[in-house]
Amino acid sequence: MSEINSQSEILNSRGNWRELFYPPFLILLGTGLFVRIVLILLYFPAVMIFVDSPRYARINSWPLFGDFWMPAGYPMLLQLLHAISNQLWVTIAFQHLLGASTGIFFFLALRRLGVAQWIACIPAAVPLLCGDQLFQEHTVMSDFLLTLLAIAGVCLAIRGLVPQLHFGWLAAGSALLGAAGLTRNIGFALVPVLAVCSAVWFRSSLRRSSLAFVTATLPAFLVFGCYWSAYKLAHGRYLGLNDMRGWNLYARAAPFADCRKFAVPAGTEILCEQRPPSERPGPFGYVWDLKSTPRQRFVLGPETGKKLEVFAWRAILHQPRDYVQAVLVDLAKYIDPAIAARQRYGGTPRDVLSFGYRNESEKLVVDAMAKGYRGVKVRVRGQPLLVFYQNTFRIDGFIICTLLFFSIYGVFKARGPIRLGVWLFGLSALALYATPVIVMSYDFRYGIPPQELLAVSGVLGMVAMRQHKQEQLRKREN
Repeated sequence: MSEINSQSEILNSRGNWRELFYPPFLILLGTGLFVRIVLILLYFPAVMIFVDSPRYARINSWPLFGDFWMPAGYPMLLQLLHAISNQLWVTIAFQHLLGASTGIFFFLALRRLGVAQWIACIPAAVPLLCGDQLFQEHTVMSDFLLTLLAIAGVCLAIRGLVPQLHFGWLAAGSALLGAAGLTRNIGFALVPVLAVCSAVWFRSSLRRSSLAFVTATLPAFLVFGCYWSAYKLAHGRYLGLNDMRGWNLYARAAPFADCRKFAVPAGTEILCEQRPPSERPGPFGYVWDLKSTPRQRFVLGPETGKKLEVFAWRAILHQPRDYVQAVLVDLAKYIDPAIAARQRYGGTPRDVLSFGYRNESEKLVVDAMAKGYRGVKVRVRGQPLLVFYQNTFRIDGFIICTLLFFSIYGVFKARGPIRLGVWLFGLSALALYATPVIVMSYDFRYGIPPQELLAVSGVLGMVAMRQHKQEQLRKREN
């Protein structure tokens, strides 16, 4: 019994904040902060090429719950920061500070799982140094906050599951994942992942398994309840969560829908296309192209989405092979976008999400943001250096395949807390990769948040392989 208690004490001591004083990690953290300071100085105040930025910032007194495309989680953060300072660089600096904290979460979570300090630094380096992570922190877009909340939620959950069930930490992790869903609705896919992993981890005891399942789900629902209450108190018009599910699902199905294979719902006959799928645009073309048939014949909004949703479901149910193929091809694009011919409106490519890309929309975005912020004029110096850094410190297709291989290996070979980490981080990454392509489309920026979670599961898989080989070696020696 004393031996068991001593092991528990050792595990409890791991992942403690005092471990952050490990010199190599401090150097890594300092480097991450230094790179962010240099970025702000060279590309001031932010990347301003996304037309959604003014909508997130609720410029021109746009109601907090007045957008049917997006939840109000990120706009709430922007309004809070705006109340502190209307200088845009302050908001961006705060985003960079929060972004750097994800490295801390990773390091402490892996130490809690029993990983050596120097190994824990490897996945921690991904959010601290990755060029794509820095890019999303440098925009007024919700992706950075989704990444932060997803990582923080999963890592706090690890603290609540290892070495024993700690309700407070697990509940905090669940609450953060619920908040991730209020930032971008795909974040809600992480809640069932946490619930299942928590229940299975304590499967030897039905009582503890049930308590873990409830603790991993209830706080997320309470966070949503608070959000819904705020929506009601503000007399909001849209929750921004699933208001446009009809349009999204239709956009997913439209590129392959063949009206000869299903009964077309009344009032949607105009959506039937004569063009072969190879000549059709990507999913976003059916939403954002003003010349497309649905945009010309239907008013963009939740009300018209109901008819489109029925059309989409019939196409999917009667053409399951085409639907599965479309989803799998889009998933493969996260590894190699060139696996399929580039389509118009087939998702933002990687070369657009670059410090080297600037287009005519920048002036429109700057003019719009100037109505709510000061210091929005973009000044860029050392652009080739920033592009070089981003392209060099990037998780490419080969690295993703390697991480995926070791994650799968860890699923079968890992033992103890390492196995829990592989499952929780790996399935969380899969949920964030798969959910967008299941319900709408591939987009390069959708793949940035999950790749950081995949980095952890991949490294844990490598640790599992190392442990497995050491066990085999000991057996041979004995």
